[in-house]
Amino acid sequence: MVIAVIALLAALLLPALSMAKAYAHSTTCKNHLRQMGLALQMYADEHRSRYPYYLGPAGPAYGDATGRGGKATGLVYWSTKLFPYYPLNWTSVAYHCPGYKGAKTGPVDEVDRLGSYAYNVHGSGSKWTTGPDDKVLKHFGLGPLITWPDAPAVSEAQVKVPSEMLAIGESQFLNAEVNGSPGGSDVLYCSLTSGHAFDPARHGKKYNQLLCDGHISAMSPWTLYNRTNCAALWNYDHEPHPELWAP
Repeated sequence: MVIAVIALLAALLLPALSMAKAYAHSTTCKNHLRQMGLALQMYADEHRSRYPYYLGPAGPAYGDATGRGGKATGLVYWSTKLFPYYPLNWTSVAYHCPGYKGAKTGPVDEVDRLGSYAYNVHGSGSKWTTGPDDKVLKHFGLGPLITWPDAPAVSEAQVKVPSEMLAIGESQFLNAEVNGSPGGSDVLYCSLTSGHAFDPARHGKKYNQLLCDGHISAMSPWTLYNRTNCAALWNYDHEPHPELWAP
C-alpha cells in the first residue's frame, strides 16, 4: 500500500518537476539572448550603427569559428564579432541553450555551423535577380554575407520597426533523421518548406527570440515559421515580401 502511494505521488510530481526544469531552461536561454542583444547593440554602436554580417571581414576568431572553404575563406561568423562584448564563444557549452540537445560544432561546410542559436540572415526569403552589372541577391534580413553581390551591412536606420524585427533566435532542430543534420543551423529560416523541421519540446513548446530593440519574445513555432502570419517580422522594412518566398 505504501509503495502504491509513493508511486502515485511520484507520478503526480514528475510533470510538475518537468515543467519546472523546462521553465528554468527557458529562463537561462532568455538570459543568453539578452546578453547577445546587449552585445549586438554595442557592436553596432562601434561600427557606424551597422549590424554584423553573418560572415564578415577577417579578424580575430577567438577560438570559435573562422569560415573555411570556398568563398568563405578568411571570414568570421556573426557570433565571433560579438565576442568582445559577450565573452563566450560558440564552442563553449555555456553559450548554448540548456534545453538544446543537438550537436554543437564549428563549420561543417563552407558556411554553416550547428548549435542552439541562429542569426536572421535572409529575412522571410531571398532570391537572385539580375542587376545592371551582375547577379544580385535580394533579401531583407539583418546579416548578409559580405561575399554576396550588392549586399552592404544593414544599418539600424534601415530597421523600420526594431521592436518587431527578429535578430537572433533559437535554431530550428529536431533530429538527424528529419533534417539530415545532427543539430540546428546558425541561420534562422522563416519557413518549414526549406526542409528544416523544428523541435516544439525544447522548453515550454516555444522558441525564444531576440528582437532588434533588445527585448525577448517566446514565440510559438507554428507562428514563427508560418510566413503567412509573421513574414514582416523577419524583414527590416517590415513588409512580408512574398515575391522572395521559396516554394
